[in-house]
Amino acid sequence: MSKKPENINSVDIENAIAAAGENFTAEAVVRMLDADVPAELRSRVERFIASDDTLFHDEKWNCCTRKSFFTGKKFIITPDDWEISAGILFPGHRFIPYLPESVFPSTVKLQENGKPVAVKKMITPLGTSFHYHILLGSEQIFDFFLADDPANEILKNKVSRTDSVTLTVYDMADFYRKHEFLTGDALLCTVEDYENGIISFEYLSGSLRYSQARKDHLKKMDEAARRVWDEFQDYPDIPEQLAWMVYYAAPDEIPGASVDEFIAGSEKVQLRPEGDHAVLTVIQEEDDHDGCSCHDDDVTELPDGLSISGSDLADPFKLLANAGISLTAAELDGFILDAIYGRETDFSGVQSRISGGTEISLPDEAQEAVLFNFLEERFETMLENYNRADDEQKAELRSQIMEAVSRRMDYLAMLGAAERDPNEMEKDKIRRLADVAAKLNEALKLLNHPGFTPDHQEKENLEILIDDQLAIQEEILSDFSTEANQ
Repeated sequence: MSKKPENINSVDIENAIAAAGENFTAEAVVRMLDADVPAELRSRVERFIASDDTLFHDEKWNCCTRKSFFTGKKFIITPDDWEISAGILFPGHRFIPYLPESVFPSTVKLQENGKPVAVKKMITPLGTSFHYHILLGSEQIFDFFLADDPANEILKNKVSRTDSVTLTVYDMADFYRKHEFLTGDALLCTVEDYENGIISFEYLSGSLRYSQARKDHLKKMDEAARRVWDEFQDYPDIPEQLAWMVYYAAPDEIPGASVDEFIAGSEKVQLRPEGDHAVLTVIQEEDDHDGCSCHDDDVTELPDGLSISGSDLADPFKLLANAGISLTAAELDGFILDAIYGRETDFSGVQSRISGGTEISLPDEAQEAVLFNFLEERFETMLENYNRADDEQKAELRSQIMEAVSRRMDYLAMLGAAERDPNEMEKDKIRRLADVAAKLNEALKLLNHPGFTPDHQEKENLEILIDDQLAIQEEILSDFSTEANQ
């Protein structure tokens, strides 16, 4: 006898997905659950699949486990001149995205002909070793350093390029010597055990690495990067972005480039520095989602975080910008989570927060329908999956940020209502606000992430960062209330 969709709970759905095997479809999971109205269950199943970081899925909801996708997958690592001369290899970000996040980079078992490569500790200036780790993601780099060796605790107090850092490295001296290893040569790696982090490798001569294969691989990865950006914007951390890029690119037997070569040679993907870390963005796309809606003429002059482009039905964030709402994905989710924490279950109240209390208006009904459907679905999904116990210690910090975002929106709205070009003082404020917004946005991504539970030190660091940036914004907008009332 078929079940009513409302009688099928989250455990039922999770069990059905787990029993579906390595390759399956969302439709197959729905059929396993045997609901009397399958269409009502389909969106719930899709949401569970989308939130499961052990799975991949395409636009038709053909799904596979990441373990099955990556097991046996080949990729290459390209040691640079410094590593070759030193006879070592930094694990760093070399194994992302081919292993799960649970595998600590320096615990990866690198094997040649079944024999593990020895590891050793190396002390280097931070400026020398930092770039081998930068793709671990803005939240993970220094966590990795601190976890890799207790000596790196000093990095908690101050960080400079000349500070010493102690890191685990692979001893590759004999391997490099045996193969007369040169720049351009590579390690051809194979994922032997995805969950336990076992990687085998062999020598790949640079003479067998053809330039056309490299160009083809970079093109595939660029196209995949655009798909990942269109679907997720900059919400996932860098390892997750890269994992999806590899899935979408579906490289053949031997990729033509390493992760390092892809980042260096990509025409669409760039690593954007943000203080002492970096974020991965798609060129010309990051500005589409983070807009100041005041004056299109100023787009090229404004810093990252406060610019817009034209609307597009396929991109709800462009529609938001076109409606005069300058929010990033993290800020949008911040408003939603702040409302849910405040026990608001009516979307109209959330909509008022998002729009700054004004009516959302777009040029035609089609655009409005797309935008409202997107916002309501996002709200319902987050409400359904909200964990109050886990969010409790993060909610107050998020609320402080969202108050600052609202105040910034009010100021930008005032400039937009003036129907004139901003003067030089106002342009300077916009630029400084963009810098504050970018820093608070990074904190907001952490606070919004359901898997992030800050320890005492992490929470204290966030409190300091947020307090500092709120003070800077208040200084920038100190005369705003007076201006608004004149």
